[in-house]
Amino acid sequence: MFISSTNGPAGVVSRPHPQPPATQAATTPVVAVPVAPAAAPNPEDVRHAIEKIQAAVQMAQSLHFSVDKDTGRTIVKVMDTTTQEVIRQIPTEEVITISHALDRMTGLLFKGKA
Repeated sequence: MFISSTNGPAGVVSRPHPQPPATQAATTPVVAVPVAPAAAPNPEDVRHAIEKIQAAVQMAQSLHFSVDKDTGRTIVKVMDTTTQEVIRQIPTEEVITISHALDRMTGLLFKGKA
């Protein structure tokens, strides 16, 4: 592209800086591979995995792992090693309480429709 400037001195032509040619996107085909849904782990495997994790973090004894029996969710607690006070819990007690309430509500909803 050639552009002449009328603002500059007579006979001086300004040209834009050359730009590199646009690159074309790679046309690699995308292949979708079907993946089977993961099976739910059995409680014994989960308990064994939790024991292995607790053994691995034994030096940081302020971490405690457990599984909520009602929801099956993993709970991680960060505890003060001297007072055994819970510093932080993931998920929080409030979230677990809400989860229990939602499970009860779901049970009532399905029971009412059956």
